[in-house]
Amino acid sequence: MVRLKILPCVLLTTMLSAADAGTWIQQVAGYDFGGDPTALRALEAETLRATGQPAQARDLEKRLIAALPSARNNAARDSFCRNLAIVGSSASVPALAALLNRADTLEMARYALERIPGPEATGALRKALPQTGGAGKAGLAVSLGRRRDAASVPLLRPLLASSDRPLTEAAATALAHIGTPAAREALLSAKATPVVADALLQLAETAPATAAGPIYRNLLTSDNEAVRMAALHGIARVEGARSTETLLAALKTATPRVRAIAIRELARLDEAALIRAASTVLAPARVQILTALADTGHATVAPLLEESLASESVPVRIAAINGLAKLGTRKQIPTLAARAGQTTGEEQAAVRLALASIRGADVDAAILEAIPVTTEAKTQAELIRASGERGIRGAPAILLRTAASKEKPVRTESIRALRETAGPPEVPQLIALLSRTEDDTERSEYERTVAAAIRRSKDASVAELLKANAAATDADLRVSLLAIMSAVGNNDALPVIREALKAKDNDQQRAAINALAGWPSADPAPDLLALAQSTANASHQALALRGFVRLVQIPSSRPPAESAKMLADGLAAARRPEEKKIILAAAQRIICPESLALVKSQINDPAVGEEARQAATALERSLSFRRN
Repeated sequence: MVRLKILPCVLLTTMLSAADAGTWIQQVAGYDFGGDPTALRALEAETLRATGQPAQARDLEKRLIAALPSARNNAARDSFCRNLAIVGSSASVPALAALLNRADTLEMARYALERIPGPEATGALRKALPQTGGAGKAGLAVSLGRRRDAASVPLLRPLLASSDRPLTEAAATALAHIGTPAAREALLSAKATPVVADALLQLAETAPATAAGPIYRNLLTSDNEAVRMAALHGIARVEGARSTETLLAALKTATPRVRAIAIRELARLDEAALIRAASTVLAPARVQILTALADTGHATVAPLLEESLASESVPVRIAAINGLAKLGTRKQIPTLAARAGQTTGEEQAAVRLALASIRGADVDAAILEAIPVTTEAKTQAELIRASGERGIRGAPAILLRTAASKEKPVRTESIRALRETAGPPEVPQLIALLSRTEDDTERSEYERTVAAAIRRSKDASVAELLKANAAATDADLRVSLLAIMSAVGNNDALPVIREALKAKDNDQQRAAINALAGWPSADPAPDLLALAQSTANASHQALALRGFVRLVQIPSSRPPAESAKMLADGLAAARRPEEKKIILAAAQRIICPESLALVKSQINDPAVGEEARQAATALERSLSFRRN
């Protein structure tokens, strides 16, 4: 012990590790699958530690080689081979090569030899290849490919003709990895199969351009469309502008998917050639060309797009329109507006989208300039529509004039466009236009437009509405103003609406009820309940009660119990089973004991008993979940 203490630290560690390794090797020699793996893991740890210490690694390698014959089964041999794969050298090759001769040990030996550096390991794998059959042969081919063994090409080449697909695939992949001129020649001269094509594509990806070009061109004749697509892309990649003629040829002869690759590459490499080719191809190809050219974002494409608007093919015209949506300028606005007015369906939708999408402040100005000078009503309507979809700020001054047009399409689009552009300053003029319309459809459009204009202010002031209502002598105008007040939802209007509830005119009363029923908050709920309790008009009573129930369900800070109490008051005012059912359904959504008590009170009512029982069951379930 005293003598051990004076030994250098490194030497002591080496001796102790060697002793440990010997113990673990001895135990691993008797290991079998399913046994205690402790010794395996310990030996692996010793092997990993040895990788940074050459002397220890060589010593461990010798011990592992010596132990191979003592392995009692393949589980032990596999462990020794895996460790030799880490620390093995040319010294391990003879022992491992011997295992290549047995089918049950070939894979473990191949695994180790593939990872051991040096020509000896490669030579052992190469020597075993012609002597091995079955799956082992494919494995050896894979290993030789991974080691990029040029000398194995003559052995791998005949395997490409094998009827064994895994073996053919292994040989082709190996040749692709090796990548020498001889390997390329072997693949190029082999029968054209998907396996060989994949290997050639793999090889071309890493080969020099001078070698990759012929490979890709060879694959252009493949029966597989995906291979032809990859080959055409590869040609464009390695040959650049020199591939133009090949790509142009594909425009006329290729399938749509291959053609799409050619078009995309031409748009990248030779835009001018692609523009010239557009007039020489059939409509499907022209659609692809216009789409690809528009994606370049180059203004030079615009003339071709304009020219294509005159095509007899609807898909071509739509592709041109879509292209102008990306590349168009103010110059195309009149043409597009006229076309939008003349067409229908998908083409019209494309033109409208283009008018709304073309970028540039000068485009907005062009649209506004064209509206008043356009004489064709349909074209003018499309320009007005575009001004609304673009939300052009300066549009209201023009739109307020066109809203008074004699042409209904112009008036309709003007009102809708004002909904997107008008603000509080335009409200008085909008109300004036509303007061003059006799068309019910336009009246509804105006109501939505005036409400949208008012809501664009921070306080959503209803002062102009109140002023107009006070001065109104027309019943229809009063009805419209009530609808607008409801859409705005400013409580300043509630006194006027409440007053309208007392009007002698039945339409005004109904409009007032609808206004309160559509209110964005529950503030008018008491008014509706009071009306439902007191009115003798059955229709008004039903409207008021339905509106009341709706307002009760608007999210608020009100406690659920209070909402349930409000529904109970509504139930007391209900006169028909349909009204009671509406209240029971609402109570089911307000989960609290008070709602449960409310629905249970109706279980014995033969008209709504079934609905009440279902609501009670649902509430009991929901309350149970909440308690848990």
